[in-house]
Amino acid sequence: MGLESLREKLGNRWGAVADRVHQLTERLLRQQLKPADAWFRYNNESYVVVFASLGPSESRLICAKILEELQRMLLGEADAQSIVVHTAVYEMNSDVMFEPARLCDMLDNFATQAREDVAADQSSTKPWNGYRYNSQENWGPLEIKYAPFWDTRTGTVSVFMARPMRSRPERSPVWGYDCLENPEDPAPILEMDIQVMRSAVVSALELHDQRVRFFLSLPVHFESLAVIGRRREFQAALLEIPGHMRPFLTYHIVGAPSGVPVGRLAEMVSLLRPFGRMTMVMLEAGSGDLPAVAAAGAKVACTALPPGTAGDRLRQDMLRFATTAAKLRLRTSVEGVMDSAMGEFCEAAGVSFIGGPLISNWLDRPRQAMRRTREEVLNLRVYESGSHPQDVE
Repeated sequence: MGLESLREKLGNRWGAVADRVHQLTERLLRQQLKPADAWFRYNNESYVVVFASLGPSESRLICAKILEELQRMLLGEADAQSIVVHTAVYEMNSDVMFEPARLCDMLDNFATQAREDVAADQSSTKPWNGYRYNSQENWGPLEIKYAPFWDTRTGTVSVFMARPMRSRPERSPVWGYDCLENPEDPAPILEMDIQVMRSAVVSALELHDQRVRFFLSLPVHFESLAVIGRRREFQAALLEIPGHMRPFLTYHIVGAPSGVPVGRLAEMVSLLRPFGRMTMVMLEAGSGDLPAVAAAGAKVACTALPPGTAGDRLRQDMLRFATTAAKLRLRTSVEGVMDSAMGEFCEAAGVSFIGGPLISNWLDRPRQAMRRTREEVLNLRVYESGSHPQDVE
């Protein structure tokens, strides 16, 4: 990963700011790479980065995005034409060749391949003849709702989880991937993930322009990242997110199958890492996949309580979930907390984020981050009409 293009753009200023450039580069490397990856400074203008589990294309893109972020931070804008990374390739005769790749070419190739893969995937999709009865003629349009979560460590309500919803006349609405005609078909799952992401990010950008500060958590289905064609299409959509918005975004991977291999999950976490603050993974409370989540580089393990939170079995599963996660240095998030008794239990178990009717009903838009004490959370729903929360600066 070379800094030659940045040096050329800085011109005579390079000597005065070179140390600062290297400090920023090394900080970005520490933020973007996993513990198993390695890097070192090669000379005054280059770094060598070794990825433990990624292929050439993903590795090149992460390095290129670091250079892009450097250009934005130092120059105010990025030039994809000038950003070049090199991949070491070992030949049969033991020679090493360095293949250059420009960021603009990588993005063009990703977009072209994604379109081709999606077309091939759609052409091979067979009609679904499952048992699901799904009459959607009278359902309402897809809407995006937001659930606030209380951070038990900082005492703030600052993370808002986005989820799609469709209303039904005289019946309860449907949520998440149940909004689809066939919730098992990967093509519409990907389409919904991209639609939710774009809609939620547009709303977040408007609110941030109004100085409303919060963190937005976006759903990403496992199937959207499981196949290289769909992964590239989703990645192309991620690249559209403005750089200044990415520090306020998190992602929660939904639908990871039981027994998911660490390598598969690590690929997904690595793909999302340059585009947000952290990645979370949704699991069942009794899941045995917490070690895989931790090894993949995710920061938070999430679970949702089933309807009706009573029962010793549920509490035992929740306590085991939170305790195992803590040993693996994972933070935990619990959705669907209905009352103060369950809220107190989750807090005592060491759960990091609590969401559900105890905190607030689903909202049409995220709101300003606020501070709430334990007593306020357990005895009063966070968002009540007429309340005046203390904003977080």
